[in-house]
Amino acid sequence: MKKVKTVKRRKFKFRLLVYAFLVFLGYQVSYNVIMNIKLANTNEDFIKGLLADSNYHILYEKKANNLLSKAFSYLFDINKPVSILENTFHFKANKTDNTGYVTNPKKPDEQITFDTSPLVYIYNSHQAESYQGKALEAYNIKPGVMMASYLLEDKLEKLNINTIVLEDNLVDYMNLNNMNHAKSYLASREFISKTINENPDLKLIIDLHRDSIPKEKSTTVINNKSCAKIVFVIGNEYDSYEQNLEMTNKLNNMIKEKYPELTRGVLIKGGAGSNGVYNQDLNPKITLIEIGSDSNTIDEVLNTIELISPIIGEFLNAA
Repeated sequence: MKKVKTVKRRKFKFRLLVYAFLVFLGYQVSYNVIMNIKLANTNEDFIKGLLADSNYHILYEKKANNLLSKAFSYLFDINKPVSILENTFHFKANKTDNTGYVTNPKKPDEQITFDTSPLVYIYNSHQAESYQGKALEAYNIKPGVMMASYLLEDKLEKLNINTIVLEDNLVDYMNLNNMNHAKSYLASREFISKTINENPDLKLIIDLHRDSIPKEKSTTVINNKSCAKIVFVIGNEYDSYEQNLEMTNKLNNMIKEKYPELTRGVLIKGGAGSNGVYNQDLNPKITLIEIGSDSNTIDEVLNTIELISPIIGEFLNAA
């Protein structure tokens, strides 16, 4: 009888441990799923929520940092379901071009992968340049050109155009290296040179800025929406500037053809009081775009980005 009771106790303890493990596993899996859900799917959703003066200031991307989530991260990315197929069944998704259509189909016995090479690179040599945004002041957020860069990235990504944005803090970098504002392009040069070298297939490289002119000169109305005007700037104090100018003129003309009132044209700068290079000597695909001015609101910048993103897509397809 004692042996029977001992066996029963062991079985009970074993079942209890199994149940406890299953409960723990269920909790960890649920926690991992919940903590990896994005409350704001895009930067645009976050910013539009702020502009609506809602409670979106509490939105952020939760990330699980426990042991199980780290283990799962090696298996698949919960925000990319295709990774489950790729890692579990050795499935490889079809390669697509920037139009979203499948290109270069392979035979069944050949591996087919996504082309993740970025086509567009966006950075801000003057990261501290800001826009108006009273609705954001309550959240201690000052909208600026970096926010505009992320919005442009989101719009291009929705068009299946692989895009990257410089996320390094140039202001901190300049402060640490005792560099003043006049050396902004020297500071950004170190970062963008590395990115350009690592991504030789880039088709468009944008240094995104904003101007500092009166609002009546930097604003227009298109489709009943107030939009921030754009202007391109090309330096002429480097040998190959005509290549950058040709590319920029092509893009500007495409925008002008659809929205003539949106662009202020292409400015060629050089000489005293001007940088004259703007790092454009590094690559013939680099251009400088100023969207609006310090008197424009971030939603006016958003309206402009919505207009020019599809045109950039057309430009890249024609490149």
